[in-house]
Amino acid sequence: MNKFRLKRVLLGLLLLFILAQVFQPRRTNPAVIESRGLQAHASVPAQVQAVLQRSCYDCHSSATVWPWYSYVAPVSWLITDDVNTGRSHINFQDWEAQENPKEAAEHLGLICEEVRKQDMPPVQYRVMHRNSPLSPEEVQTVCSWSQSFINPADSDDKKSGQ
Repeated sequence: MNKFRLKRVLLGLLLLFILAQVFQPRRTNPAVIESRGLQAHASVPAQVQAVLQRSCYDCHSSATVWPWYSYVAPVSWLITDDVNTGRSHINFQDWEAQENPKEAAEHLGLICEEVRKQDMPPVQYRVMHRNSPLSPEEVQTVCSWSQSFINPADSDDKKSGQ
């Protein structure tokens, strides 16, 4: 009786898995318009651009490379949600959407904090993409570039609590 019940549960799970494959999320890559990208609005050194493309663009650009496992539910839902969330925070290829220049500079300034704390790229991304972790030298290069966008007056205001 116990074996029969186990087989039914396993069959049910298999059918649920197969059914889940029918309901796939939309994986999109919006058109890339060079004049809207970060490089059209800010100076990005080649070393920084290489790091951004290798470690950030899958979630923070319109040029996501969708790996094979992003087509298998339920992982497909998680990856699509991560990409949509990443693009909503910062999209390096739709930088023109950052309407407020001060806000855009703050976004760039925060990149250093995220890579220094190893919050970006996230652990689950680093596990699946061996080349994505930043070396200490790359963190320093990205931070030097990123911090150049922070207005010293803004930093002083934050320190003084104003």
